[in-house]
Amino acid sequence: ESSSQINLSNHKLDNLRILLIDNHDSYTYNLYQYLSTMTTHPVKVVMNDAFSTLDEFIDSLDESEGRSSGDKSNLLQQHFDCIVLSPGPGQPSHASDMGIVLDTIRYSSEIPILGVCLGHQALGYVYGKEVTLAPCGPVHGLMSSVYYNSNQQ
Repeated sequence: ESSSQINLSNHKLDNLRILLIDNHDSYTYNLYQYLSTMTTHPVKVVMNDAFSTLDEFIDSLDESEGRSSGDKSNLLQQHFDCIVLSPGPGQPSHASDMGIVLDTIRYSSEIPILGVCLGHQALGYVYGKEVTLAPCGPVHGLMSSVYYNSNQQ
């Protein structure tokens, strides 16, 4: 298994500890309702700007769930098995639109992350991809095929 692959085989899906970061979009609660059907743990929902920094968010977890030790990545792993980044207004290149989202991605390389719309754009942005407007404008509600080739980096 390559180091870039995440293995959830040790986790029962109904026992996942899920963090859902809300980027100020009403669709977040559709995601919340669906995710809540997948796990016995309450889904932790945090507004992207509820904390000034990722450290402040992690400190809040430690206060409510007992002191943890380690670096940011390990601390997030101690609390969550996966992270979902919601849609929302704005652009990932504008820090004021993103709150703790970009740092959460940067320090969660060992945690599976699903990004929806803005959340997906943020993943690309953090990993060095250019995020631009589509030539045809926003496209919502249309299905398109997605292809993945694991041989390409």
